[in-house]
Amino acid sequence: MTNFTSDEIASWDYAQIWNKFPVPARPSKGELQFLEKEIASSPHDNVLILGSTIEYRSLCKRLSVKPDVADFERSHYEILTGYAEEDFDNENFLEVDWLEIADKNKYDVIIGHRPINVIGKEALEKFFKRMHDALKPGGVFYCKGNILYEDETEQFDRLVDKWAFAKKREYPLFSYIEVQLYFHTADENGYVDYRLARQIVDKLIRDRRCSPEDYELIKLLVSMSDEARFRGLIREDEIRQIVKKVGFRKQEWIVLDNDICANMPIVKLVK
Repeated sequence: MTNFTSDEIASWDYAQIWNKFPVPARPSKGELQFLEKEIASSPHDNVLILGSTIEYRSLCKRLSVKPDVADFERSHYEILTGYAEEDFDNENFLEVDWLEIADKNKYDVIIGHRPINVIGKEALEKFFKRMHDALKPGGVFYCKGNILYEDETEQFDRLVDKWAFAKKREYPLFSYIEVQLYFHTADENGYVDYRLARQIVDKLIRDRRCSPEDYELIKLLVSMSDEARFRGLIREDEIRQIVKKVGFRKQEWIVLDNDICANMPIVKLVK
């Protein structure tokens, strides 16, 4: 077992270890079941997937949908496709910055897993405006991401104590504490301070508050460089205000798989 040093930085691209990330960094069972039922029961000829998320592409394949898959870099798309255990022949890849998507009234459905957390704070309103414009009237954007609710109290230590050595646990410890770890280490603008995250994880193992196995996985998954810009904490009121401002006529907040996704609601936005 090797502990971090405060100067340790990542030597990999996020997509290169995507297969190591457990839920909720990847879509959960409840989320996928919900989305499949929702999409199947409404118009879905034109679907846009934000990012190269394997699980969303599999969902579209099950529904016989040919989606547009929009990612910032083709390399991310190719790496994640390589992890898949199935072929994705019936899809259209778009190498595009989501903020530059200029389609108007094109999509019945847009789905995104944590798209708001990789968009900078200053660009969030523009992002939602682009998604609103790209949807057909009545179209739906299913947006899932890390959100801190109004008046919520600190949960990190409580969740560590609850799940670190729980006898019945479906996922690794990272799944249960990831979002709260990001909240716990976010700066004033919500961006994760990975150096601080590494220090906190080191303290967990020093204080024997997690197993060596869990420590090794968490250590890997937070070994991002200091230049990494993941906005792991976004406040509820920020999303609600922006969504209303850009013109979505309806918003519904749905929480599934509460043990791991309590702070990762699906925000269902109807144009």
